[in-house]
This record gives sequence, structure tokens and C-alpha cells, in this order.
Amino acid sequence: MGHSPSADTPAVSRRDFLYTAATLGSGLALGLRLNAQQAGAGQRPGAAQPTRPPEAFIRIAPDGTISITTPAVEMGQGGHTSLPMIMMEELGGDWRKLQVADAPADRVYNNPLNNRQTTVGSFAVRGWYNELRRMSAAAREMLVAAAAQNWGVAASECTAANSVITHTPSGRTTSYGSVAAAAALLPVPQQPALKKPEDFKVIGTSPARVDVPNKVDGSAQYGIDKRLPNMLYGAIRLAPAVTGKLKSFDDTAARAIKGFHSTVALDNAVIVLASSWWQAKKALEKVKTEFDPGRLGGVDSAKVSSLLRAGFTEAGTTTLNNGAAERVLAAAGHVIESDYEVPYLAHACMEPMNCTAQVTSEGCEVWCGTQAPQDAQAAAAEASGHPAERVKVHTLYLGGGFGRRGESDYVGQAVRAAKAAGRPVKLLWSREEDMQHDYYRPAAAIRFRASVAADNTVEALECRVVTASEPNFGANRPPSYTGGMSDCRYQFPNFRVTGVNKDVGLRFGFWRSVNLSHNPFMFEGFIDELAVLNKQDPYQFRRSLLQHEQGLRQRAVLDLAAQKAGWGKAPAGRFQGIAVTEGFGSIVASVAEISARGDNIIIHRIVTAIDCGIAVHPANVLAQTEGGTMYALTAMASGEITLNNGAVQQSNFHDYPILIMSQAPVFEGHIVPSKEPPGGVGEPGTGSVMPAVANAIFAATGKRLRSLPLSRHNIELSVARA
Repeated sequence: MGHSPSADTPAVSRRDFLYTAATLGSGLALGLRLNAQQAGAGQRPGAAQPTRPPEAFIRIAPDGTISITTPAVEMGQGGHTSLPMIMMEELGGDWRKLQVADAPADRVYNNPLNNRQTTVGSFAVRGWYNELRRMSAAAREMLVAAAAQNWGVAASECTAANSVITHTPSGRTTSYGSVAAAAALLPVPQQPALKKPEDFKVIGTSPARVDVPNKVDGSAQYGIDKRLPNMLYGAIRLAPAVTGKLKSFDDTAARAIKGFHSTVALDNAVIVLASSWWQAKKALEKVKTEFDPGRLGGVDSAKVSSLLRAGFTEAGTTTLNNGAAERVLAAAGHVIESDYEVPYLAHACMEPMNCTAQVTSEGCEVWCGTQAPQDAQAAAAEASGHPAERVKVHTLYLGGGFGRRGESDYVGQAVRAAKAAGRPVKLLWSREEDMQHDYYRPAAAIRFRASVAADNTVEALECRVVTASEPNFGANRPPSYTGGMSDCRYQFPNFRVTGVNKDVGLRFGFWRSVNLSHNPFMFEGFIDELAVLNKQDPYQFRRSLLQHEQGLRQRAVLDLAAQKAGWGKAPAGRFQGIAVTEGFGSIVASVAEISARGDNIIIHRIVTAIDCGIAVHPANVLAQTEGGTMYALTAMASGEITLNNGAVQQSNFHDYPILIMSQAPVFEGHIVPSKEPPGGVGEPGTGSVMPAVANAIFAATGKRLRSLPLSRHNIELSVARA
């Protein structure tokens, strides 16, 4: 089915196009003007509405080069390929003529779904899909109209493909580049015709990723690579406790280190500047500092765990209440209860936090990898004292994001150092600072209570979720940390989900798959417990909870994973576990096949099925799902951030190990064919893996895992090789 834009489709003004033609001299630039309803989402009343100027997204040069500015940053998730694919599909452009660049900090790049310029939450493709298609289809129609006018024929007699316009009756052709300037002067179609999915030539294929060549040849520029003339390097020491404050410092000994320039004191840190980063680091080691731990003083992991479990008896906020679970549980004769718990986790990006900054009387410039360019701009503006419009953000490749680079603490620090020094500064965190001053995935715990009838069917289910960190979303917004349960598709006669926040002060950050990173481990683990209690096959038990219209897609994904994994037909000595999750517009099911040798669990393979709607780039969908699998297994095996007197104890990969390529299990990914709008793929692959493995461990050993990581239970993960 094709898509017909509604009456509130964003309009493009002719004035914008005339201005673009004049400023570019020749060529076509196209963008969209948001209408009031779209532009105002999330804006305060009376605020100026953002306008998407023509040149913001696409330019076609006279030589036919198609320059696309992508509103999503590239951090390995494929945004620089998938979004241009959507545009080139409707534009009919020649993929070989494509050039891609990151967007600067500007509200014109705010994602239509959340009205923020962020690459988070798997919002990129699903947020931009329709708008980029409309924009590109309008450009195609303008190009065709310009060629038709030049030939004196009807536009309906012309077709466009591979950057060439053809007049079908005569066979005459012309290139996009040759008519781009004329096209820029034409009225902009407000309801361009979009292709039907069955006519797609680009969407649904898997071209080579745009970001690979310069990563292979070494020309790729990450934040850590940036150098400026006369630049100083900064090494930072932050307060050991995240809530800590700097009381005093003495850099007398540091001044003797070769290359030392100065020490910059911040509210919670000191930065030593020197001629090289190594010199800065060695000088920093000589600086004596004293910090006040603040709110986290005296807090350790045992206290966090105790606070979580204390939350099981507190009222909290109800986010789902179908039926009368409380009443049924109170009157039930047979109630089973299980408590689950997971620890804090760090993002552990391959590239530590860094930012290069330059501050002058005229303004401020920063170079960094960021998932939120406008947030980086705001942080730099505050630190430099310049208004945001005089702060320029250069977005470079990210050496890992996973949510961590949605924060901008390191940007403000670099700008303050550059302002104090009067010279450009590259601030580079050490691995230790990066590990110990993250925005952590929260510790959380869930108490499950289920009422079971005489025939072992589940009458009522209550999930009480307690988390140790949660941002204040406001009184009118429910807590997000019950996600994966309050929005699940399983159908119980009586079902209640409640959330309790026990914030201890450790700063919270979104971690790949957010609440699906841990809630499914606990929830799908308890679903497995209920299956065993019912003496049902875990796969069939889940199917029985999805026998309703809202569960059809989830059941289809579950079925595909089970079928491809050969559920119930594992070779002798191997055991299987299954789980299914939904989030970010996609549904994912995983089957883990393992064997056990004492406390050594060998993973033979992970089989995953995903329904992500239309798969724009199928190979990338599977790559992201596999990447999510590895991220999940790393966390499951040994991922744990612990506290002592408010300070994080882990410091590097020796005590916060990351699984490496040789530890990657055999992975099989399968995509459910779909014509639904695209869902996310960067986040969802993480959620179903941990419970699938844990449930397989129970099948193999009879040991039900209700906490992570596995190293807490002296269980070691390894992989089998074919």
C-alpha cells in the first residue's frame, strides 16, 4: 500500500527554494517546513517553531553529486546508510553519487518522534522514515518537472531512476545535475506520490555501508582524532564519588613536569593541561586533591541492594492494573513469590569520553562524538558564556555510544579548560575516569507474586519493580522503568505492575535497550517459572498467553525463533531456553542452546527472530541484533558496577571485562517479513538474550538464576565452535 500524506504534511515554501538557488548558484536543495502541530511537539507555549530550510538535508550539484546531511549520527549502528537509503529510494538517485555528512547542532534536525536532535532509543529510522520519504519524493517530482519543461512535454511522460530522467516516448534523457538549478525554482509538491513497498529498489536491500571505507583506510575522524594548532591536552581527575565536590588541590609538584601548562579547577574535578596528553597525565598524578563525597558518602552496594528490597513493601506508582490482582492475591490459597535483582552497569565505550574545544571572544567551537549535538551546544554555551547561536558543534564519529554520549558533561569540561587557558584544548578522559564516572544503567529488583489455581493456571500476577535511579519525568508522566511488563502482550486474567524509585544519587543514564536490558531477564525468568509450575513447555506456555489479537505479531516472532532453532529437538546433552520481548517498535525472540560442564556453561548457538516492520537494510538489522546479543552476554557474564563509600570500584577492562570476538557464540538471525512501518533495531536485540540463556541454564542444571551477573554464582560462560 502506498502512503498518501495527510493534510498536515509539512509544507515547503517557494521563498526557501529561491533563496537556496541564489546562495548555491546552481543545483537543487530541498527541505521541509514543519507545520505548527509537528514543530510544536514538546515545545513550550509561545516558543518559536523550528523551520527545516531546503539546504538542511539534500543538495544535488551540477555534476550529479548528491550530498545528504543525515539527522542521525553514526556510531556503528548504520545511520549514515539507512537514512540515505530511505531518501535515495524516493529520490531515484544513483547510489554511487552519494555523499553523507553529519548534521550540525540545529533544531531543524529534531526527530519527528521526540522533537529532539538525538540519536537514541532506536528513533532514527522509525522517526524519520515518512518525513524523509516525502521530502525526497518531492525532490524527484521537481526534477522531473524541470526536465519536462525543458523538453516541452508532460511530466507524466517522464520517469526518474539512477539520477537520470527519461522521456519515455522519445527516449531522451537528462541527468539530475543538469536540471537541479531549474528544479529549485519550481513550486514544491505538497503531496508527492510515494512508492509502494512492492516497487522499492533500495529499501530492503543491503548495500555496502557508507561509513566502512574511511574506517578501513584510516581516514575516519573520531572525536579522539581531532587536532588543532597550538592545542593543549587535558587530563582530568573527578571526585571519586559522583556526587563529590572539590575541596582543595595542590599542584606544586605537577609544575615540575615537562610540558605542564596549568591546572583548571572545576566544581567536582581538576584538569591538568600540558603539551601532550601523556605529560598532562603524569602531571595530574602529582596533583594533591581533597574531595567531599557528598550525598553518596557511605553508600555501598550492600546498602543499594537493601534499599531495593525495602521497596518491595512500599506503595509506588501503578502503571498497569488489569482486573483485580490485589484482591485475588489476598484471597488466594496458593501464591508463589520470587525476587530478582540486577546491578548497575557501565557503558564501557571503546573510545573514552573526549572533546576538543576552542573559545574566543567571538564564540566557541567544539569537536566531539555526541549523540545529542544540541545538548552538546547547550553545555558549551553555558561553559563558555557565549549564546548558543555562537557555539558551533562539529559532530565526529563515535567510538561507541550506547546512550553514554547522549550526555554532555565532558563537553562542558573541555570548554571550561579551553576558556581558562586561552588556547584550544583536547580533553581526554582516562579509561579509569570513564569507567568510574559514567551515567550508569540502574540497579533494579522485581518481586513477582502469582496466584495459581488448583489446575496450576495463573489467576493473577503482580510485578513490583524497584529501581535505584530514575530521572524525574514529572508528575503527569508514569515511570518508565516498568517497561517490558506494563506494556507486554501477555494476557493474564488479573495483572498489576507497580514501580518504586529508590534513588541513591548515583547518576542514571540510558544504556543500550534501556529497561529491556534488565526487566526481561527478570520477567521472562518468572514466566519460565510459571511454565514449569504449570508443567508446560516454556515455548507453548508463552504461546498460550498470546492467543489474542494484540499478541499475533509477538506470537509470530516467537514461532519463527522456535522453528529456526528446532525447539524441542536439541541434540543429546544440549538444552534450550526461550524468551520474547517487545520495545522500540520491534519484537524480538531468542532461543539459546547450551550445554553444561559443572559451572561452565557452553553456548552452542543463539537463534533470534525479529519483527522490525519494514527492514530498510536487512544485513544491518541482523548485524545490530547480533551486536545487541554480544552486549547482553557481556553484561550477563560479569557486568557489575559496585560502590564503596559512594565511589565506583571497577576501573578498567581487567575488572569490568568485555567479551571479545573469540568469545562470540554462533548467531543465527531471522527477519519476519513485514509491511508495517519500520521499528528500531539498535536497541531491541539485547532484551531477549539474557533470559533465554538463563532459562536454558535452568533446563540444563535445574538452577534458577534470579540475579546477575553469572560470576556472582561462580558460573562461567564459554562458547562452542563448530
